Amino acid sequence: MFQINDVIVYENGGVCTIKDIGVPEFLHTDIQYYTMQPVCDMGRTIYVKTKDNKAYMRTIVSRDEAEEYLTELPAMVGVYNEDDKIRDKEFGSILKSCECSRCFRMYKGISIAQNRKILNGKKLNMNDDRYLHKVEELLSAEYSVIFHISLDQAKEKISSALE
Repeated sequence: MFQINDVIVYENGGVCTIKDIGVPEFLHTDIQYYTMQPVCDMGRTIYVKTKDNKAYMRTIVSRDEAEEYLTELPAMVGVYNEDDKIRDKEFGSILKSCECSRCFRMYKGISIAQNRKILNGKKLNMNDDRYLHKVEELLSAEYSVIFHISLDQAKEKISSALE
């Protein structure tokens, strides 16, 4: 069970801070909820049951783990299936899992595909572009919290590690 002020990664809300644990005022139930605020959208509030919750939630990685991912990024094998339908399912599964290593592999795979397409005078298709933005947002939000830097600085830190 998470605690108030824990920073977690939630499959449907990205990186969030747990602001409260209890029964929200507007519900008439005995079920406890996490009241969470996404770090990238301070005006939004997310409520998630504390028990019998099928959603994936995890604490953010440690600073050491975060640095290790950046160090390993150039040697990681990227994920990018040439079949659009398989790739969409795979990317959806990766984002739902919120697993840092899988997200980095997805990020690398799409980035390599993007660079290859740019060399041929083309762009990523709309789905790949959307997935790239989602995975960048998820990783950048987590890294901005871990390293106490802005989202833009986190995005640059990740992008620089890829080169």
